[in-house]
Amino acid sequence: MDFGLILPNFGPRASAQSLFATAQAAERLGFHSLWATDHILLPEQDSERFGHLYEAFITLAVLAGVTQRVRLGVSCLVLPLRDPMLVAKQVAALDALSGGRAMLCVCAGWSQGEFVNLGQPFHERGRRLDEAIAVLRALWRSEGEPVDFDGRFFRFRNAVFSPRPRQPGGPPLWVGGNSPAALRRAARLGDGWHATGLDAATMAERAARLHEQVVERPFTLSVRVHLSFDGSNPLARLVGAPQEMAETLQAYRDAGLDLLAIQFPGESQAELKAAMGRFMEDVVPLLDR
Repeated sequence: MDFGLILPNFGPRASAQSLFATAQAAERLGFHSLWATDHILLPEQDSERFGHLYEAFITLAVLAGVTQRVRLGVSCLVLPLRDPMLVAKQVAALDALSGGRAMLCVCAGWSQGEFVNLGQPFHERGRRLDEAIAVLRALWRSEGEPVDFDGRFFRFRNAVFSPRPRQPGGPPLWVGGNSPAALRRAARLGDGWHATGLDAATMAERAARLHEQVVERPFTLSVRVHLSFDGSNPLARLVGAPQEMAETLQAYRDAGLDLLAIQFPGESQAELKAAMGRFMEDVVPLLDR
């Protein structure tokens, strides 16, 4: 099982200095991946957590220049709010310029007010997401030939797409979301499924359901969770002393999980780095025994 880190590109501690320091510390500690959170223009009533947020692709592009190994992903990109042709170009550029380190998780979105602010129909977001995924695949797999696409929402003719991603066929493309619709979409269209905040028992049940549907291609299971050593965060799934956390990690691994994307606590950069170090140095080795 791999461990990803949710970047502090949102909230009161988000700054250039904190992002650089966190990314470089994560690479030194051996994290598999860095994950930027995405929103564009939330309404005030939905903005408590994500109103102050550095744009995901810009954040990852900058951090690609100060890291060498760690992979770079978005958790999760609200794809129906974006032009998929531009997203295809951004991700291809990130992948090519980072040496093939890009990853992408896409989702339908939850804030109706954000869709209103960006002039997009909330009730069509699922259908737009399905078609946008098809656009990404078509452009990433173009192999240098002009591409045609004729969909309900997106159309282009004789389109030249270059440079392509460094990873053949494009970066891993996961579908995020906890709803039954997200699960079905991941099984149909994704290279993996990315849940938020689910416990190990629920992940095991969902994993069994997905493996019944996805039998002929590699498929990644991941979940985004909060961590709390002192139990002060009621949202946390990783809670307690190192041994207790290791037992939780083992339960996730037994459930079939491939990657855990962790949001660490810390009001300051020093506290955040200390929590990251404690997890990788005191908790993870217990799992390997």
